[in-house]
Amino acid sequence: SLGNIPSQYNGTLRWPMEAVVTQEFGCTGFAWEPALGSCAHFHQGIDLAAPMYTPIRAAGDGVVVFAGPNPYDPYPKAWIVIIAHSESLQTWYAHVDNGVRPPEVAAGDRVSAGQVIAYVGMTGRTTGPHLHWAVVSSETFVNPRLFV
Repeated sequence: SLGNIPSQYNGTLRWPMEAVVTQEFGCTGFAWEPALGSCAHFHQGIDLAAPMYTPIRAAGDGVVVFAGPNPYDPYPKAWIVIIAHSESLQTWYAHVDNGVRPPEVAAGDRVSAGQVIAYVGMTGRTTGPHLHWAVVSSETFVNPRLFV
């Protein structure tokens, strides 16, 4: 058990890094994104473009519940870090580097808001170095902008 995850998250999240938003949450024209609701393709997070190896910081205090190749991805697998901020709130950090600068954290680690957890990479299916930042609330991907 990972333990010590609070039942509710009190506070707001912060942006994981300074970056250019290249794709917002919601309907998208990118063909590889899955369908959702009325959208033929739906982007489940916000893409933040930044140079390779830019430090990525935890958006809030929490416990790392996963760090490694995304088990849900087909090949090539994106590397992701998932932080639980409460029993019902998680943040996902995808496409992080796993070569030159692998993640700084592992499952079970307690992290503080602003702590470096990983570095921008190009793992998985990506057209350039960026972070796919997602927020999961009660098992549903929601717009991260609601929390910052």
